[in-house]
Amino acid sequence: MNGLSLLVLLAVAQAPTVEVQTLSEKQLQGTLESLTANSVIVKTSSGSETVPTANILQIRSAAPASTSVVESILVRLVDDSQLRVRTFVSSGTAVTVTHPQLGELQIPATSVSSVRFAAADPKVETEWSQLLERAPKKDMIAIRKGEVLDHLDGVVGSMNDLTLQFQLDGDDLAVKREKIFGLIYSKRESSARKAVAQLELTSGDRLSAKQIEWNGTKWQVRLVTGLELGIAPESLRVIDYSISKFTYLSDLEPRGMKHTPYFGEFSDFHVFAYRRDKDFEGNRISLGHKRYAKGLAIHSKTALKYRLGGDYRRFQAVMGIGDEINRGNVDVTIKSDEKVVFNGSVKVGENGQQGSQRPAPQLLDIDVAGVVELEIIVDYGSPMIDIGDRLYLANARLVR
Repeated sequence: MNGLSLLVLLAVAQAPTVEVQTLSEKQLQGTLESLTANSVIVKTSSGSETVPTANILQIRSAAPASTSVVESILVRLVDDSQLRVRTFVSSGTAVTVTHPQLGELQIPATSVSSVRFAAADPKVETEWSQLLERAPKKDMIAIRKGEVLDHLDGVVGSMNDLTLQFQLDGDDLAVKREKIFGLIYSKRESSARKAVAQLELTSGDRLSAKQIEWNGTKWQVRLVTGLELGIAPESLRVIDYSISKFTYLSDLEPRGMKHTPYFGEFSDFHVFAYRRDKDFEGNRISLGHKRYAKGLAIHSKTALKYRLGGDYRRFQAVMGIGDEINRGNVDVTIKSDEKVVFNGSVKVGENGQQGSQRPAPQLLDIDVAGVVELEIIVDYGSPMIDIGDRLYLANARLVR
């Protein structure tokens, strides 16, 4: 065997097995032959198939999730990429990190949004999240004192394994690194919306990609921040193109959530609190004898509010009572900035509606252009009792 043949065999051996899901919910399974900005080519059991990138929802690799120890240092970039790294040092203008899969990376300091040095801890996670939401005018260092996070505002300078140079009220301080819980850099404009896809590594880290291609042996990726990466096929799990097309409600945290149990306060809160991407038995949502990987399960007397910020054009979903329920009755109201845009009922099990005779799921397609807040209210249907009131909003999504 000559050298060229060996190289060809090695390249073929490294080609990942993938599952491609299109916007029309068609699924292709096979070996990846090519991925460019315009199309993907997959070799299936029936031959090679080409799909335009514009029609792709997701590409999922067969690479398993990593079982290695998760690194404690979490670096967030302005494009919403998140990396768990082993080391972090900074010259003040450039950051150097060591990633277990990507190796050593050089990142401009202006591309870094925040750094958390300590492992995640529920005792202070809420406080840390609140600090991240502040968008400070100055850099910020967070210091943990017991179960409380204190913070100082100033200018973050260089950082090595021992100390951080920090300017506070004009004075230069050397802060011991071991005392620092995290760094939050002064308000920087987010570039997350410029991403064409979000990548999920087997480590659980995510990357906001501006460009991604398969060169035959590895993934060539350029982040929105401009950072260029070569990623081994076994290190990438998912390429999610939906980020540039729409956002699933189940991927968002509701701004407000209220559930009123039928049999008294807290009596069934945990049983019927709304679910993401699962039904109330923990299975995939099923409507009209079709299963959905994404969606919301909402019991009667529940209200959910989501902040849209005027970033979307349409709200779409497949709505109905779960297939596992033979009798159910709810009233549904949807509001856009307090204005009612949908008001209707969803019923199953009345007038002999059983099995194949049950009403087909309803398709929702609501104009939300310019809407800041979307509210979904599920109430008891007539006669105001709770019987199998399981409303599912399958594929509930916001279209840009």
